[in-house]
Amino acid sequence: MISIKQISRTVLALAATLAVGSAMAANATVSLDAPLMTANGVTATAIGNDTYNGSTGVLTAPISAGQTATFADFGNADGFSLAFNLLGFDQNIAFSNFSFDGLTRTLSGNLKGDGILVSKIDYLNGGLLTAGTSSVVGNDIVYSNFTVSTQLSDYLTSIKVDTKQLAAVTAVVKSVSIPSVSAVPEPSAYALMGLGLVGIALATRKRRA
Repeated sequence: MISIKQISRTVLALAATLAVGSAMAANATVSLDAPLMTANGVTATAIGNDTYNGSTGVLTAPISAGQTATFADFGNADGFSLAFNLLGFDQNIAFSNFSFDGLTRTLSGNLKGDGILVSKIDYLNGGLLTAGTSSVVGNDIVYSNFTVSTQLSDYLTSIKVDTKQLAAVTAVVKSVSIPSVSAVPEPSAYALMGLGLVGIALATRKRRA
């Protein structure tokens, strides 16, 4: 026969698991400069599980389990693509496989070009953009003032792609917001914790009686 104490322990364990899950399961947001894209004829499209709001310019990206205080890994197939016209030719550059290193302030991932002028771009798992500043807003750490990373700049130079030609593309990333791993658990997790504690108290009282 299952005792009240066993049930309460199970509920408490479940509550603790949900609390950790609530703190870890989170979304990052990448803010794209919608007015800048409109002015330069750049169109953004979300890739994979990411979603993009064209009016606000905010891309929402799920973060994988395993986020730490200094590192966040996004879904490998997620990201966004930018379609634009360069020198009269339609081009597309896809950003995917994001990760963000808070120590180096670097947004890393893949960069893939499609179009006569950018098709040679096939950049895998390297630094893309480096943030110049960071600040804390609520439970998020917000990184901004991005420039092309040294690693990406060197790669583009090696394949003879002028970084200046991509300035309008790379400049559209305004900020990256990463939620803190110490985010407050959901109210439902607190409720389950409370229920578990009540169950343990009742079991203890029954044993003493």
